[in-house]
This record gives sequence, C-alpha cells and structure tokens, in this order.
Amino acid sequence: MHTFPMLLIGIFTSSVVASAPADLSVADEQAGLQPRWHCFTAEDAQDRKQQVEHGMLPRVVFVGESQAISIESRMVHYKTPALSVAVIRRGKLDWSAAWGQLQTDGLDAGCDSLFQAGSLAKPTTLLAALRMQQQEVIDFDLDVETYLTSYHLPAGRQTDANPITFRNLLSHTSGITPGGYAGYAQGQPIPDDLQTVRAQAPSNSRMVEVRDVPNTAVRYSGGGYTVVEIALQDRLKKPFEQIMRTWLIAPVGMRQADFTQPAPASSLEHTARGHLADGGEVPGGWHNHPEQAAAGLWATASDMAVLLLEMRKGYLGRSKVFTQASIRELLAKPVEGHVYGFRLIGEGDQVFITHYGGTVGYRAGMTLNLKTGDGAVFLTNSDNGSELGAEFLGAVSRVHDWPAFGEAQVTRAIQPVDVLQSLTGRYQFKDGPAVSVVYENAALTLVFPNGDRYAMVPITGAPLEFIHPETAVRASFDGESTDLRMQLYGETGQREASGE
Repeated sequence: MHTFPMLLIGIFTSSVVASAPADLSVADEQAGLQPRWHCFTAEDAQDRKQQVEHGMLPRVVFVGESQAISIESRMVHYKTPALSVAVIRRGKLDWSAAWGQLQTDGLDAGCDSLFQAGSLAKPTTLLAALRMQQQEVIDFDLDVETYLTSYHLPAGRQTDANPITFRNLLSHTSGITPGGYAGYAQGQPIPDDLQTVRAQAPSNSRMVEVRDVPNTAVRYSGGGYTVVEIALQDRLKKPFEQIMRTWLIAPVGMRQADFTQPAPASSLEHTARGHLADGGEVPGGWHNHPEQAAAGLWATASDMAVLLLEMRKGYLGRSKVFTQASIRELLAKPVEGHVYGFRLIGEGDQVFITHYGGTVGYRAGMTLNLKTGDGAVFLTNSDNGSELGAEFLGAVSRVHDWPAFGEAQVTRAIQPVDVLQSLTGRYQFKDGPAVSVVYENAALTLVFPNGDRYAMVPITGAPLEFIHPETAVRASFDGESTDLRMQLYGETGQREASGE
C-alpha cells in the first residue's frame, strides 16, 4: 500500500458467537486463570451482524458488475486464515466474532484468540503515558532527558530551547529517524532496547537520530516510541510489560492484551500464527518484537474495543481512567490530518480516529467516532489482512450508515490502445520519486520505485481517469503530449522528455 506523501518524504469456519456478554468461563474460573474473551452479540444486533457477514464488497465497486459476498469467501480470496472483529455502536459493544483457523488446518479462531496488533501498540502506549501525565508521574513537555538515565539521545536537531519531549515523541513530531521494525524470527537473538536505538548487534534496526527540527512535521517513527519505552522504564524502574499492565491494561479491563516479548508459553495455545501474502505460514509462527511500545502488543479485538470505549468515556467526561481534559487535549491540534498517530478520517461530527498496524504475517486496524460512539476493530493473521480489513470496515460502514470507509463506486470506461500507449513514460514528482507508466497485459500499469505494479482500469469522470481495483488508488492525466502530467495521491508528476 502506498501513501504517496510519505513516498515523497520519506477455511474458514463459521463465526463463533454467544448470545451473552463476554465473561469468565467456568473452566477459567476453576483453573484460576485470567479471564478470556467470548464472542458477543447484543440482543438487537444479529441482523446487523449478518448483513456485515454477507455484505463484503471489494474496495472498488464497478457499477452493474460487483455483488456482495461473504466474509469467508473474501478470506479465501486473500489467503487469510483468521479474522477477528469487534463492532461498536452508540458507545457500546454491538457484536464480536471470529472466523477461520489460528493456522491453516489448525484450531478454530475465537474471540479469545491473540493476534499481533503491530502499531496499535503505539496508541496503547500513548494512553498509558497520558494517565501518567494525569497523575504527574511524567510531564509531556519537559525535555525527555529529564527521565532518561540508561540512555541519552545523540546530538542532532534538538536544542535546549526546542528539546525532545514525551509530547513530540508520542505525536511523531520529534524529528527522530522515521520508520518501523521488522522484528526477529524465532531462534534469532533478540536485542535489548539500548541495542535497538543504537543499532548495535543483534539489532536489525536503524540508529535513532534526531534528523529534523522537533515540532516541525509529522514523521512516523518507531524509534521515537522506543525512546519513550526506555524513558518510562528509567522513570518507573520496572519492565515495560509490567508498566503497561499497571497503568493501562488492568485499569481499562483489557483482559488478554500483553506486551510481554517473547510471548509467554501460557498464551501459545490460543495465538494466531502469522501468514505471508502467498498463504504460507511465517517460519516459527511469528516474529518477536522487543520494540514493545512501537510494535510489541498481543491482543484480541475485544481488548482493543474496550480501550476505544474507555477513550470515548473519557471524551464525554464519564471515565474513571482518563480525564476529559486529557482526551480532548490529544485531539485539539491536528497536524497534517493526524493526532498522536491517529488518522482523522471524515469531517464535522463524522470524524473517525483511526489507527492501523502491521507486522510480518499480521495486519490490524481500529477506528472510532468519539462523538457518535460508533467504531470497529479488525485483527488478521495475514500480510493480506489490510485489504480484508478495509472491506470489513466498508461493510460495517454501509450497515451502520457511516459516511467513512465506503467503497469507491465507479463506472468502467473503454480507452483505445493508442490512447493508453500515448500515456506511457516516466513521471517525476517534485522533491520525490519517479513513477513509471507502462503498457502491459492490455492495461496501463503504474510501476512504483519499490517494484509494486498497479494495473489500472479506465473509468468515467475526467477524460483520462483510471483506478486500481485492489487499492482504489486513482490516477488521471492531462496536458499535451509534450507537456503531459499525472495526478496521483494528490500530487502532480511531470512526464520526462523522451531520452532523459
């Protein structure tokens, strides 16, 4: 998936459903175990749930051609063994469900199945830190060096007058090296936090550096969250997973969420194994992520739904965990359509705060409208899970009448071969990469710098408009043959002259 401004800068069983609210099972009670989630459907939610189950549509709907199909069918299409979801309506859990298996031909997935939540770890860490600020354990606006004892940031673009703080670390405006983490395959040595930020063996990550002036731009940074992780451990003198249990997981009621890395043996029986895009299992089941604050969260969809619901209670002034002032402060100053890593999707009273996550073999997402109390969570165990999750959110948006996440409705058009061939060439974007346009397999194809190839379908609208059916990415062309321009991701690329 391409977010073009970032390019410029840098099976399948039926769902498991219970009619009663999630609670502690008798077996768990007798064993004295931590309660695990059970699937739940509100009394009046069965019809809504069934409409979503059988209402999946692709990201792009060609008028007169596309028909809704089942979640299980789309799981097969995307080679995704398991999907777990939770849907929130009017500030309450409406229903939760799970489909498929923890691994191909393995145990059935349930609402108590654990998935790697990837970057959903970041907003979870953010909200724990928010509670610490509420109780004056930390100050978001002090130089983070105030709290760091085991590590100190290398000199960079920060100054005494404009230091690195918890606030800009948590909001991705610290100027620290952008990027994420690949994790460590089973059997590989795992670095500690200091080796990670210093890029010392056995770390496979980039060194943390302050490359931009703090507080000037959003640069999504996993390294910044690892600095947060170190600072909180230095301040509280406890392991990060314990800090998170104490400050967030237990107070919110996230029953199974855990930041322990590697995952404890007690959780392995109900843990979904990750799968690659071709359907093959990730060797060893998953990668370990010692970068806990950035990517080290294991969770269920119900865990993440509970967190969103508590966040909304805080927004309304009804939470015993978050103050209303603190939640509203988080949302007060969006930067480039983001607040503390959340994307803001929609407008007016229909803004959904949204966050996605991905690690090798897993994709996840969660969204919530704080004003209406509507939202959803999806967790998958496949590299193809983003596409499946997008279709799930689209189905929920239609059933619940949300204005966001809907499919693109387009009408197919016909363009002559000579017209398509006249658009080929290399298009250069200002201060960014070049995207090639080629004619292959009877289609106009965009070739991105990383090698991704998007076969585009002509559609009605602008005279020369195209769409990629799998991602809904649009491209349009205008100008004369000697001055041809392409519009892509809201940016304009100029075709280079032949021979350049």
